[in-house]
Amino acid sequence: MPAFSGWPKEALTFLADLEANNDRDWFKANRGRYDASCAEPALALGADLSDLGTPKLFRPWNDTRFRPGPPLKEHVGLAVGYEGAGGWYVQLALDGVMIAAGLHSPKPDQVARLRAAIDDGRKAAALTRGLAVARAAGLTLNDPDLLRVPRGFDADHPRAELLRRRSLTVSVTMPPAAWLHKPAAYAHIRESLDAATPMVNWLRRHVGPTQATSR
Repeated sequence: MPAFSGWPKEALTFLADLEANNDRDWFKANRGRYDASCAEPALALGADLSDLGTPKLFRPWNDTRFRPGPPLKEHVGLAVGYEGAGGWYVQLALDGVMIAAGLHSPKPDQVARLRAAIDDGRKAAALTRGLAVARAAGLTLNDPDLLRVPRGFDADHPRAELLRRRSLTVSVTMPPAAWLHKPAAYAHIRESLDAATPMVNWLRRHVGPTQATSR
């Protein structure tokens, strides 16, 4: 049986209160509510999804050193499996649960390998099939990043729309419903994650982690 039994209703109540009181002192005074209703269920979900890869619960704090904004994130974010260069993401917010997967903010060498694999008709065929599985499950492909195909590719390339993307992700947001607070939440979330898995596996096979060394 999965350890994750859904998020309690208090999770959405907490996020609504946080939206109205987004400051550090309020959060410190209510940290116990966050841990019990938001973080602990997310960690349980991550443990249940560990067959996909290493789970990572994002910190609640925003980095405001270089970008002004509220000090706290008004959602709970869980990433799974990004050590393989393509992974899955689950986010709880007041508008519901967002399920996403793919390759987000890739490094230049990853973009180069992504474009080369899309250009290769044989390799791209498996990607096309994977995207079809995701779309059939209600997930939507991200918008193109470029207005036209990158330099070096024909404007009438058969996969021009895919070549115009630097990132390659699919996502769906499921509005809050009764299942969110029950053990059935795991099956709802897992179904969407599994629908994105063929695309994620393709990214891992043909793009992989960045080979650039950090300075």
